[in-house]
Amino acid sequence: MFLAAIGGLELKSWIMAPEFYWRAGRVLRQARRDPGCHHASVFQREGVLLSLSVWENAQAMRRYATSGPHRAVVSAAPRLAITHHFHHFPCEDVPTQENAYARWQLARFATYA
Repeated sequence: MFLAAIGGLELKSWIMAPEFYWRAGRVLRQARRDPGCHHASVFQREGVLLSLSVWENAQAMRRYATSGPHRAVVSAAPRLAITHHFHHFPCEDVPTQENAYARWQLARFATYA
């Protein structure tokens, strides 16, 4: 059993795009190189940029989230983007983008209900 994480954000302004994409590229490379990461990708739906990653376990995900480029982008995120809900769920295999997005939307709207 693995742990999937999906989250979304929107850039505050196109002016922020160069710095954001530079940082996002570093974070994606960090995830893909992490031995506890089984999958890492980014995609866009309805104007929202989404990240999808699948982890060996919660400890591996936390280790990644609190280190290196990911830790740095977390502190820069409020200046660069509007961050939307992040959702974690167990999975047996890497979910499709469509499945992960549907689960993210359900969790996002359940949070506001």
